[in-house]
Amino acid sequence: SIAFLNCVSSNWRKFLLLLSTRVIVQKLLPLTDDATTKVLIADDTLYLRDRSKCVELLARVHDHNTKRYHRGFRMLTLGWSDGNSFVPMLFSMLSSSKEKNRLAAMRTDLDKRTNGYKRRQESVNKSPDVLVELVKVAMAAGSKARYLLFDSWFAFPVTIRRIHALGMHTICMLKDSKTRYTFQGDGMTLKELFNWVRKRPGRAKVLASIMVIIGEDDEGNPVAAKIVFVRDRSKKSWLALLSTDTTLADEEIIKLY
Repeated sequence: SIAFLNCVSSNWRKFLLLLSTRVIVQKLLPLTDDATTKVLIADDTLYLRDRSKCVELLARVHDHNTKRYHRGFRMLTLGWSDGNSFVPMLFSMLSSSKEKNRLAAMRTDLDKRTNGYKRRQESVNKSPDVLVELVKVAMAAGSKARYLLFDSWFAFPVTIRRIHALGMHTICMLKDSKTRYTFQGDGMTLKELFNWVRKRPGRAKVLASIMVIIGEDDEGNPVAAKIVFVRDRSKKSWLALLSTDTTLADEEIIKLY
């Protein structure tokens, strides 16, 4: 009903989670072999409102595809997949964690106990923090997923370690940045790792792979990861994938991603 749609007390997140979990558990899992790998997939989509001026918590949002700023929001979605089906489980509409990028303020007349207020507060948090919280909720719901997949936008070692601490492995794309990974006691960038590692001969799809350390967990134990370098035919260069499950073969990491 309209009242349910507009009520700030309506818990849309719980409604979607209960509905999606029931579809997964009662309809999809009985049709899926136990050996089939189940994953969670996280991605954010630009929600454009370029013609808006006074929309609550409207923000200047950077589109990393066009390298431009737009008015609007980023919709972070977490979904479940078995490789054939995709079911959205949770979402969060994000404004900006930087106050200078917010073009409109939040309402001040909301009861702080309502779900509407909590979602507004969440919208100004950093997206990696929101992602970790969504993964916690999805795992508690019994999604039976073994891996979390996302692109390079979230691929920071600290975020990967936080996901690892929850008991979930990560498989993600890495961006060629100044981020350093520990190899044989030295911190090295992706370019340095690629130049050091021994390449496979010929026109192989998988160029090389290497084991690295991406930091330590809360107990001081090193967190290991495997980086796989894949041929990027479109740019005649390479792409890098990371997996915290170091037992996976290179080809399996590529297949899952």
